[in-house]
Amino acid sequence: MLRSLTLSLAFIAAFCSVVSAADVEPRTVVITWRSGSPSFLAWQAAGRRGPITDLTPLVGVHSTAPYILDATLTAVDRAHALRNHTVIRQTPDRTISRIMVVKYEADVDPAYLARKLSSLPDVQVAEPLSRHHLLEMPNDPDVGLQYHLPLIRAIDAWDVLPLNKTIVVGIVDTGIDTAHVDLGANVWRNSGEMGLDANQQDKRFNNLDDDGNGFADDWYGWDFLGADGTPDNEPLPGNLHGTHVGGIVAAVINNAIGVAGVGKNIRVMPVKIGYDDQFSSTVGRSSDGILYAASMGASIINCSFGSGSPSFADVTVIEEATTLGSLIVAASGNDGVNMAFYPAAYPQVLSVTATDELDQLTYFSNRHSSVDVCAPGLTIYSTVPGDRYDYLNGTSMASPVAAAVAAMVRLRFPDYSPDETRAVVMSTCDNVDTLNRIFMGLYGIGRVNALKAVSESSPRWVSVIRSTFTDADEDGFFEPNERIRLSLDIRNELEPLSHCVVHVTPAPAAFQPEIVTDSIVVGPLAHGQTVTLAEDVLIDLPSDIPFNGELRLMVTITDSSQFVSRQMITAVVNPTYRTIDVNYLAATVNSIGNIGYNDYPSNVQGVGLSYKGGPSLLFEGALMVGVQPRDLPNVARGAQTDIKDTSFHPLRIAELRTDSVPNGSRIVTAFSDIYDPWSIGLSITQNVYAMTADSLKRTLLITLDVTNRVDTVIRDLFVSQFYDFDIGPSGSNNGCAFDRSKGIGLIQNTTRPDFPSVGVAMISPLPMNFFALDNDGDVSSPSIYDHFLRAEKWTTMSGGIRRANSRITDVSTIIGAGPFSLAPGESKQVCFVIAVGEDYTMLSSDIASARAAAELMGLNAAPYKEIPIEDRISYIEGSPLLGPGSHDVSFAVGQTSPVTIDVIDLFGNPITTVVDNEQFQAGTYTRTMNLPNIAQGTYFLRMTTFTSSVIEGFGVVR
Repeated sequence: MLRSLTLSLAFIAAFCSVVSAADVEPRTVVITWRSGSPSFLAWQAAGRRGPITDLTPLVGVHSTAPYILDATLTAVDRAHALRNHTVIRQTPDRTISRIMVVKYEADVDPAYLARKLSSLPDVQVAEPLSRHHLLEMPNDPDVGLQYHLPLIRAIDAWDVLPLNKTIVVGIVDTGIDTAHVDLGANVWRNSGEMGLDANQQDKRFNNLDDDGNGFADDWYGWDFLGADGTPDNEPLPGNLHGTHVGGIVAAVINNAIGVAGVGKNIRVMPVKIGYDDQFSSTVGRSSDGILYAASMGASIINCSFGSGSPSFADVTVIEEATTLGSLIVAASGNDGVNMAFYPAAYPQVLSVTATDELDQLTYFSNRHSSVDVCAPGLTIYSTVPGDRYDYLNGTSMASPVAAAVAAMVRLRFPDYSPDETRAVVMSTCDNVDTLNRIFMGLYGIGRVNALKAVSESSPRWVSVIRSTFTDADEDGFFEPNERIRLSLDIRNELEPLSHCVVHVTPAPAAFQPEIVTDSIVVGPLAHGQTVTLAEDVLIDLPSDIPFNGELRLMVTITDSSQFVSRQMITAVVNPTYRTIDVNYLAATVNSIGNIGYNDYPSNVQGVGLSYKGGPSLLFEGALMVGVQPRDLPNVARGAQTDIKDTSFHPLRIAELRTDSVPNGSRIVTAFSDIYDPWSIGLSITQNVYAMTADSLKRTLLITLDVTNRVDTVIRDLFVSQFYDFDIGPSGSNNGCAFDRSKGIGLIQNTTRPDFPSVGVAMISPLPMNFFALDNDGDVSSPSIYDHFLRAEKWTTMSGGIRRANSRITDVSTIIGAGPFSLAPGESKQVCFVIAVGEDYTMLSSDIASARAAAELMGLNAAPYKEIPIEDRISYIEGSPLLGPGSHDVSFAVGQTSPVTIDVIDLFGNPITTVVDNEQFQAGTYTRTMNLPNIAQGTYFLRMTTFTSSVIEGFGVVR
């Protein structure tokens, strides 16, 4: 199967790398419903409010609200009705009305829940709700005033602009001091809400929506948050940020007062998305703010806020605003790192980073291939509330500089579309590469030049709109010494080209590839024309590329040898994970013990575990090893559900091989727990085999060669695999059970027999451990929606067949071997099988075949011996530390017998009785223990039957 990596405009390339930087609202997810889906229609019929029945099993108690307010939708509809859609087409699918915010009570991580919800058939996208922040950096006033105006030649540009024409820039921010002596005259006014109504009342204050845009009395903008989240019609400042940004764009010129804005003949539209608190740097309802500004006629919309978290919902909003004729200009972020920042990094947005008075990138500026231009953003002097002025630093200050330039372009050339305006601003930048060589391609094309932007009558710009990498062996992984191909689609945004040529060169990076095909002739290229290059660019990767390295290529467009445009293209090379796909199963294996995906919980680096090319059946697969609850190296989700433990350090990067496999392939990797704070002293070599024989083509065989690398004996070692299988949407209605007669754990969707089933087995001649876990928790199972602590992991991976059956819910499976001991230098191999098939008969047959094949291969596999039920205490709710009160106790009885269960102290003195000489048949049971108010310390739960007496310790805290 041919695999390729397609990068779409800087957005998709950055998506996976920023999840760790995401700043999201707790207990909140955003869902975009599929058009016409039953859940959406029911929600719409309920007024886009109220709980959703289909979500309750997964989310629990919850409420919903529209992502875009009804009033904003009205404003958008009105704006579309007023527009000439022969110029810019209205979006035919009203996606913005199908976006819903869900707030829930359960302590479940939003990123984890969103991934689960994404598999529901009615859900197009589920994602956390991004929390955006302002991007200024205050500083003492110790530099000269407004160096940025002459630097970008703004004053010269004013003379080129037409007289008696104005343009509106939306300032979606923290509000504007509309009475500021140096800004108030340039604040936008809504003519539809001014003058007298039919009753001779002032439209500004009559509490009526006179212009029919969904907002009453919005005569000079709108406040979407107010003091306590309640919208109002007074977009006056909380934080001074918005007034400073507004002054950068349009402080009054030639009034002999204070400062001058970058732009002339600009009116700023106050759209407040910050709270009234002057110290708050958090903003909300930014999408409503953007759509309001676009609907009310803002040609340019400045967004000096953002986060590292991308959002499909926000992309939809940006696209809608663009169809209304608005260009979004946004700040690239102040983290001082190479990362994408949103909304700046979205397609169609002009992304701006900050430079200083010497045109050098500032220390706080984010840099990334998604950045389009740079502009002055250090010590910018502008208006602040109360007729005052101050200096601020940040990409928040650079963005309005570029926004003002874009506004003057559209004022000078009113027929330009948003995309064309963006292209003009980029095409007329000054080159500052000599001052920023190490960041070339990461701070945009150059620093904005206002005079060039408004003076250039024949600007030229060509965009790369698609880039696709493919490799020679067609596995989708770009490795050392491999030749890869780059396919490009380009679009001419502006003036026609007569002899277009595409040049590809290495950009500054940690390694330099050899470009075999460095130029491709396109020929004539008309305005708006899109072409796929007739040939691919051939690239030879060197032998010394780093793991998870970034390939950086500069794509330069010329026309008859004259420069036209430049854009950086990136790709991840030499990744530390591989995918095996030679039989009916495809699975990704990384270099530290995960199977399924490399980047839990984003789950975009890898294929999971798929059957016959279908959707992934595995949400998370992880290795866990331990000798006690504390000393338990693992790579499963941890104390925070959205962050996995990372106990293992790679010793050998995952490698796909065909040796030592009868008719198939294997992935081999090795890792150690050497850097884990509670290291046991292990090194582990893992092999994942996929074979193509008829009886094996639905199986994966996994071996773990576990070696003691320290000079002491490792005793009571347990080795387990954790699997969160999701069979069907979100893994709901799944069940898990252990078949003692065959040693197989079975996972099925109980309502969809047409979905495949999954079987897992530990096939080595070692003690077996198994736990059927309810992800949402139960009296006999920990919940892993809130966290998966090491103590909980220990409970599920030790103690034999501890829980043989789950409830019907979202489930996980823990299967493993132990206890066993390892002398210094000793190794022991533990073997597992995963099988997928149409029914249990097929699964059990395939697992038996895999067990036999493993024996023939000389692996540590043996025929299965049935495990009898033993008398045991399998679970104490809340253990290991309990307080007074009720706690459920689960226990197993091996044969019919009277059972007594009681609590005793260290000296054997009875404290309370749970079960008093009650007759039980063989099986598993749950009873309630009422623990009295006793002293802190160690206690034991003792179970006595005809044949045995077993105890389980716990601690009491008060």
